Amino acid sequence: MRVFLFAVLLFFLMAPAKAEGRIYCPLPEDGIWINENAKAKQISRIEIETKCVDDTVQARMRAFTKCIPRDCKWGWNKAELRDYGGLRSDLMGFLTAKVLFVRNFQGYLDVRLIEVPHDPNLPQSEESYTLTRAKL
Repeated sequence: MRVFLFAVLLFFLMAPAKAEGRIYCPLPEDGIWINENAKAKQISRIEIETKCVDDTVQARMRAFTKCIPRDCKWGWNKAELRDYGGLRSDLMGFLTAKVLFVRNFQGYLDVRLIEVPHDPNLPQSEESYTLTRAKL
């Protein structure tokens, strides 16, 4: 009987935890991130909100670009969790679409921005930024 109980206990201790694939919210990317050195038309701020509902992540993101007299808002857009971490969001504008890839890396937000003009004769561009968490 002891051997049986030991085998059962060993099985439960060695079995992988069911919560291994579970995602806990808020995600590390959640919050307000700023780029204090932004130049005109560059990403100056990103706001990310995440929550978990029934073990699924719901996320939204909005970006700001440096404009004068105040920064331009791109509005809230759905963000998708990427398989290997981080988030992706598509921002649709009048002249271009922007695809944002963000990921928290050691307390900084790494941002890759791909700008796709709606005019097929114009080239696509790509930029990278490193943002810091806003001090509230």
